[in-house]
Amino acid sequence: MSTEPDAPLGTPGDEYARRTEQLKKMRRELADVGATAKRPDGLVTVVVGAQGQVKDIKLDPRVYRKLDSGQLAAAIMELISQATTEVAEQMKTIMAPFVPGGGPGEGLDFTGFLPHAKEAGHPEPRNG
Repeated sequence: MSTEPDAPLGTPGDEYARRTEQLKKMRRELADVGATAKRPDGLVTVVVGAQGQVKDIKLDPRVYRKLDSGQLAAAIMELISQATTEVAEQMKTIMAPFVPGGGPGEGLDFTGFLPHAKEAGHPEPRNG
């Protein structure tokens, strides 16, 4: 490869290969996205995956003596929300290089880039 200042920057094929590699890397990183949220007292832990699906809920045995069913349900829902927010932030960071202007932007919805539940091997949600 020439180091002269007038040397060509590369062919369109080189640019295509570079972009394709960037997209493959982004896809791998998106597949690895996930977050864990835990109550400060350690009684409840929730793990959320890349598509916002709950992958795990861990309950410390003490939870049954400390929280009633309503408090437990509220704790789980709050932790799911926290972990899902973290997943969204991770996705924005990963996808930022592909967003016009180079930043995550306000109000951008990255969910359109995710596979639909059926494509990801998950059943479609039922109505009713």
